[in-house]
Amino acid sequence: MRRNLFFDVDGTLLPFGRGLPQDTLEALLEARSKGHRLFLATGRSPAELDDRLSAIPFDGGVYSGGARAFLEGKDVYASYFTREDLDFYLEVCQSHGWQVLLQTDGHSFCLSGFADLMVSWFRRYAGGDIKIANVELVDSLDGIDKVTKLLLLAPKGDMDEAHRLLDARFDVIVNTVGVPARLMSEVCQKGVDKASAMLALLEAEGEDVASSIAFGDGSNDIPIIRAAGIGVAMGNADDEVKAAADFVTADCGDGGIRLALEHFGVL
Repeated sequence: MRRNLFFDVDGTLLPFGRGLPQDTLEALLEARSKGHRLFLATGRSPAELDDRLSAIPFDGGVYSGGARAFLEGKDVYASYFTREDLDFYLEVCQSHGWQVLLQTDGHSFCLSGFADLMVSWFRRYAGGDIKIANVELVDSLDGIDKVTKLLLLAPKGDMDEAHRLLDARFDVIVNTVGVPARLMSEVCQKGVDKASAMLALLEAEGEDVASSIAFGDGSNDIPIIRAAGIGVAMGNADDEVKAAADFVTADCGDGGIRLALEHFGVL
């Protein structure tokens, strides 16, 4: 059976603070040479991809936490925040001193305070810089449209208050970059996740979901791990992710991708 392989990026393909492991690259190239297809399944937008992934010939992917999906260069799925939801979100965040980022297909937009916090928190909690392309510092976030995903930083550690105010309207998800949950969350549209976009992508090709294997390590990977034909949690994944998976492999920096692909007969 030809497999459709879906990979999260940070903590799955790319160990935090390190480059793409050579054994992961070789495993993916071998899988593709055998006729299997490679897809990203990431919270990053298409414009935010790390250039360390450029050596991998992906056939498409799920982006922005599931708000976008592309197949061989074709746009197959899109879901954007409404203007009403964005205005509500920005008003709440501004009134509480929370820093935000708005993600779109071409750029991500933030104020300088967001960028400064992210740099310091990545270095403190994730062990180094995380490369995110096409982030634009702006003086105002008003009027930005076609927004696919949001990030929220709570410098005072009051993320519980953010959940209280936002959960009814949005899916507020624990961040997947190693920053403490009290400080940072991803904010997605209700019901929009990596699984919904993966299913839309497979449907566009007439592919059975049983053909899919999804790899991940963070809380935003749980829906796609559960929905895929086979769900794989990295050894460095959160316990909740491991509990949702069909198979737990080794850490992403210790041959975990190859181990799982061999285990399921892809290689």
